[in-house]
Amino acid sequence: MALRNTLQFLAVLLLAPLAALHAADAPARPLLFAAYYCWYHSATNVQAPWLHWTYPAAATNAVALREQRPGEPPLNSAARPLVGFYDSADPVVAEWHVRLAQAAGLDAFLVDWWGEHNGLDRVVDSGIVAAAQKLGFKFALLDERAQFHGQLEDYAAMLTRALRKYKDNPVYLKLDGKPAVYLYQVGTKPGLTPQEFSTLKQHVEKEIGAVYWIVDKLAHDARAHNAGDLAREKCIPADWLATPGVDSFAFYGTFSNFRACRHEELAGKYRYLTKLAHDSGRKMLLPVHPGHNNSHFNPTPYEMPRRDGQTLRDFLRAATEAGADYIMVTSWNEWPETTIIEPSSSWPDPYLYLKILAEWKGVTFAAPPLPGRGR
Repeated sequence: MALRNTLQFLAVLLLAPLAALHAADAPARPLLFAAYYCWYHSATNVQAPWLHWTYPAAATNAVALREQRPGEPPLNSAARPLVGFYDSADPVVAEWHVRLAQAAGLDAFLVDWWGEHNGLDRVVDSGIVAAAQKLGFKFALLDERAQFHGQLEDYAAMLTRALRKYKDNPVYLKLDGKPAVYLYQVGTKPGLTPQEFSTLKQHVEKEIGAVYWIVDKLAHDARAHNAGDLAREKCIPADWLATPGVDSFAFYGTFSNFRACRHEELAGKYRYLTKLAHDSGRKMLLPVHPGHNNSHFNPTPYEMPRRDGQTLRDFLRAATEAGADYIMVTSWNEWPETTIIEPSSSWPDPYLYLKILAEWKGVTFAAPPLPGRGR
């Protein structure tokens, strides 16, 4: 027995330095975000029941009508939320979302932001912001008004108000010591030019101080595409690479720019885009997806297969190998496009995608209790 104990002790001494060396060699995971949506109303909402759980287009969609259940409208999503059709203003659901995100190793929610439009700012405050404050979870604005606005001056004032409101909140996400904001753009017809961004930045920072600007910017390179250079067929435009003041480049989704979901299809593109950003002295945020399915409201749908979680694993691998500084899951709960990782009763394991993220992040996932209210 004494000899066995001595050998075990020696084995520990010999293997401990090797284990420490492997741990030191393991690359640190980039910060992990998820796009979070606050635009849902429950069936009992007085002003707009079922908001964003159904679309007018779903009412004439054969797939949505075939799957419609009694007492429900035709749904615009190919999956159903485990917790039921909630209202985004419900703090109980929002707290459950935060606890789930923490259990999966997420670092922050990037909260879809429309300002005062349709009272969405009040929904954000009563739902996810209140939950984040209560539970000590980070959030930042994913600003859709960067794309969808009228006069630049009005938009600059709107963003200034929003950042002034949130920037000093202890749980507002800061990168390099500055409050972060993600400026959403549509690749085919972006809402901001480099010159307009410079004007926006100057106005906002004059009013509230330095901001960490994450700019959604992706373009198609026809020359590379025609040459069959698939790794370089998407790029960050040269005029944006030369624009001062951008801290990180990003893009929301592959599905609106190119159709790919396997590691071998993603790896070259993700490496090239990250290199472009890094070579210009900027950081890179890359998106990862569990899947996509808009068949319940789109007459020409696109489905990115989930492959029992392999799609998300392939995206995570490609983004990690590319050297992404930040990774954004798109999405936490964009149910119409069914890009969600929020638990769904439509899957054999409602928590599968959160478990995949936890495994990638090196944490042990434990699902928090479902919200206590009947739904």
